Amino acid sequence: MDPQHHDYTADPHLHASHPVEENKPSVWKKLGGGSLSISIIVHAILLAVGVVWIFQIIPATEQKVDFMPKGGGGGSPGVKEVSNKKQRATMTNPNTPRMAAKGVASTFTLPEPDAASSMSSVGSLSSGGLSGGLGGSGSGGGRGDGHGTGFGSGTGPGLGGGAGTMSPFGMVNPNANAMIGVFFDTKQDPKRKPTDMTPEKLRDVIKEFTNQGWNERSLENKYYKADQKLYQTRVYMPVMSANEAPKAFNCEKEVQPSRWLVIYRGDVVAPKSGKFRFVGAGDDVLAVRFNKKNIFDHGYTQGTTALYVPGKVDVLAGKKEDREVERIIRGGAMRVPVTLYKYDTTANWNNALGGVAVGPEFDVTAGSTYPIEILISEIPGGLFGAALMIQEEGATYQKASTGSPILPLFRTDGSLPDAKGKDNAPPFDSQGAVWKISPTSRRDI
Repeated sequence: MDPQHHDYTADPHLHASHPVEENKPSVWKKLGGGSLSISIIVHAILLAVGVVWIFQIIPATEQKVDFMPKGGGGGSPGVKEVSNKKQRATMTNPNTPRMAAKGVASTFTLPEPDAASSMSSVGSLSSGGLSGGLGGSGSGGGRGDGHGTGFGSGTGPGLGGGAGTMSPFGMVNPNANAMIGVFFDTKQDPKRKPTDMTPEKLRDVIKEFTNQGWNERSLENKYYKADQKLYQTRVYMPVMSANEAPKAFNCEKEVQPSRWLVIYRGDVVAPKSGKFRFVGAGDDVLAVRFNKKNIFDHGYTQGTTALYVPGKVDVLAGKKEDREVERIIRGGAMRVPVTLYKYDTTANWNNALGGVAVGPEFDVTAGSTYPIEILISEIPGGLFGAALMIQEEGATYQKASTGSPILPLFRTDGSLPDAKGKDNAPPFDSQGAVWKISPTSRRDI
């Protein structure tokens, strides 16, 4: 076969080795169109996912107003859906302001707060001593801007000094016209270890304290002192359980109701010039120091002499001679013979103590300030009571059925106690003058 006329199509090997011309790439491919398409598709998918996610986390606007009415109480019926957490937060701040939402179209109207929805009582601190706890549910609101002066929210029972009932041992809330009271348990030391205190030893402790300057630090270094202070406007404590004092000072779990003592201190302004005498009695101890001088002391035990009075009343009143007892009495605040007043409502004191006693007279000038300290104490335990009144020399008073004068209470504000149907509660004149606490010389303990 002529090589010039070779049939290339008939030679498969020759055909396979010959290059075949490929199609030219399009302009789109030259510009990277394939990769761009993939990128666009991926970004579109991410964008769609992002849009869906955004609409899921943004909730639709609700036409709802969430609030708690002023006062922290129950509020109007339309606010029952408020959460418990918010209620608790509001109760800790009863003056929480009202809130409103701007720019919300709604037919819902914010109700005006009702005065009756103010915060209710925090609870009783004691069954008998604190008489209803830190405020009632009266017509006032918040911290004592109703009718009372304590935490009470008005005329309900609380620790205020207004129409409600206050603890006979004082108020929890500091008061500008109140003496400051502290509580000591002599049966244990500051670290709450037993002191082996006996009634006899306590009488000597009180005698030493009242004759050496009434220095509370000397007691703080030796005996348990309650953290709670009380603010007292008067000493008028009809017969009660001796446990009411630890309850009032919020330490009844740490203190057994015996061999305790309470000290009240303040600086008082004399309401008028003249001569005065303190009158009263204590079960077991009621002693008073006025203007840095022991000026009154009468009870089952004399605090300034440690004398146990029952059985010695005739000597005290000058009806019987006993030189040793007379010597002891003259070493304290009282002077023999001691004048004694009896009342129908002080039967126990009449029998055991001869009644309530009249202390030595003292002079004051109107507007002048005088320091005063009052000590009360329960020694063996059981029942406790005390009452302190004041008598002006030369003044005329109404008489009780026993012939004794009805005297005003020594008090530092205008509030008065309820004495109806209670024993060892002498009658008192409700019109007596108020010995206000000096605002510039008040001393804390």
